[in-house]
Amino acid sequence: MRRLLAGLLFTAFLGVACGDGGDTGPTTTPGAAGPLVTISQSGREARVRVEFAATLADRQTGLMFRKEMDEDAGMLFIFPRDSQVGFWMKNTEIPLDIAYISAEGIVMEVRQAMPFDETALVPGRPYRYVLEVNQGWFERHGLGAGAAVTLPANVPTATE
Repeated sequence: MRRLLAGLLFTAFLGVACGDGGDTGPTTTPGAAGPLVTISQSGREARVRVEFAATLADRQTGLMFRKEMDEDAGMLFIFPRDSQVGFWMKNTEIPLDIAYISAEGIVMEVRQAMPFDETALVPGRPYRYVLEVNQGWFERHGLGAGAAVTLPANVPTATE
């Protein structure tokens, strides 16, 4: 009995650690239970539950292969230094707002991105963070360029 139980536990561990190999994208849905980013401007304030993309691999994958995202959910891309690399929608099915945010936490611009469009959306100035949310989120909340972004205390350090 002990051997059977140990075998079952080992098999369960392998299933979690290795996955089934069939999914090429992240397996969590942003917003289900994540840290909050707060965006405020002109007396308006809105919060987004985020998933972090702090490693190069996470930033490259982003929201690819996702079928849906909660309304007040998103992905926060964290860069090790200011960047001006464009974002594209390769393998991304969800129409998005892409907010480019300065190191000081100010939204510099918001671009709308269409599913599967491989056109690089390059901001006019370098940014430190990017917040991707469902398309129209910023407009629905009356927010845009110039908004202040408050990051959660547990933001991971970005890696190359």
